[in-house]
Amino acid sequence: MKGTFRSLAGRDFRLFFFGQVVSLMGTWTQEVALSWITYRVTGSAFLLALVAFSSQVPMFLAMPLGGKLADKFPKRSIMVCANLVDMTVATVLAYLAYKHAINIEVLVIGALTLGLSGAMEMPSRQALIAEIVPDKRMMTNAIALNSLAFNSARLTGPALAGIVLSLTSDSACFGINALSYLFSIFTLLAIHPKKVMRKKIEGSMRGALDYIRNFLPARWLLLNVAVASFTTAPFMTFMPVFAKDVFHGGPDMLGTLMGTTGCGALCAAFYLANSRSVKNVGNRLILAIFCTGFAGLLFSHNHLLTLALPIVFVSGAAFILSVTSCNMMLQSLVEEHLRGRVMAFYTMSAIGMMPLASLSFGFIVRHFGIQVVFIIAGSIALIFGLVLRRQIPAINALAHPVLAAKGLI
Repeated sequence: MKGTFRSLAGRDFRLFFFGQVVSLMGTWTQEVALSWITYRVTGSAFLLALVAFSSQVPMFLAMPLGGKLADKFPKRSIMVCANLVDMTVATVLAYLAYKHAINIEVLVIGALTLGLSGAMEMPSRQALIAEIVPDKRMMTNAIALNSLAFNSARLTGPALAGIVLSLTSDSACFGINALSYLFSIFTLLAIHPKKVMRKKIEGSMRGALDYIRNFLPARWLLLNVAVASFTTAPFMTFMPVFAKDVFHGGPDMLGTLMGTTGCGALCAAFYLANSRSVKNVGNRLILAIFCTGFAGLLFSHNHLLTLALPIVFVSGAAFILSVTSCNMMLQSLVEEHLRGRVMAFYTMSAIGMMPLASLSFGFIVRHFGIQVVFIIAGSIALIFGLVLRRQIPAINALAHPVLAAKGLI
């Protein structure tokens, strides 16, 4: 177990890690409450997808600016500012929920604000890891632990939300999230990132785009993240529909389903934290995308909770195995002065694809039903897996010399 948490030996990364665990737990508690109150107030799967789209579309449109800011300004300062914005939104939502003044307009505006803040913050969060790990050889472990923090919160947050929603109200979930940001801001202010040389940025994202366009491993890693994100989106967006209409449960059922997904993700993150090399990433990506495809197809025709839980467990594990492995490989390959902007493209692929998925699948579910959504998503994942399998030798041939030169394999 010591090897699993080896990068926590560094004070700064240890503070960052625990600060993110608390903050993300609050975020996931709010996320479940937001999706539940949306479906409860509107009763519409399409409007549920619309709110998800509203929170995700700024990730796609504004992420390049967030990446540019991450390479130009101190990443810690950007994160603190974004946390203050998110805390304000959570406080406002808590007050409006307490006053029973939540409506679809409030939900959309809140989602848009949170999405814009996330677009500014996430590239800095990803790139900051390189400035606070005690040793560059611990980079892959630190990235895996960052994913572990996210998925620990993803496991406990929905369960906490289910309990809070059952015993109290929506307002309490928003209040918990607002308080969690205080701890996150405190730990961010307590760390001391390494000073890095900041080059003058020309042409906005041009340098990162040229790097991605000219380096085949980066192109395929980002494409893999985009496909994994797109095909996993139905499990995230439409889970309230299954909890309420298919399994005939309430917020506790939603918490169980999302918590099981988080448990699968957590297990995958533990596995990656124990991995000491990025040498076999290709095999992990193939396994993950095929698991995603089969999970979607199986879930589409399932009406039994006993079968749904292992399916969503596999889906959560496959998603994290895919996107975190790509994160580890990209951060190992990328040049330092491009890190923030390349990680902006990574985050666009991981999260920014979800608006397209939410809007597309929202239209499909409105006209053809929820089962068709999962059939389409699963089929896309399987087809991409077949294509990716043929590209792995070329990806390895170009990536391994770079990793060897950096002493990472």
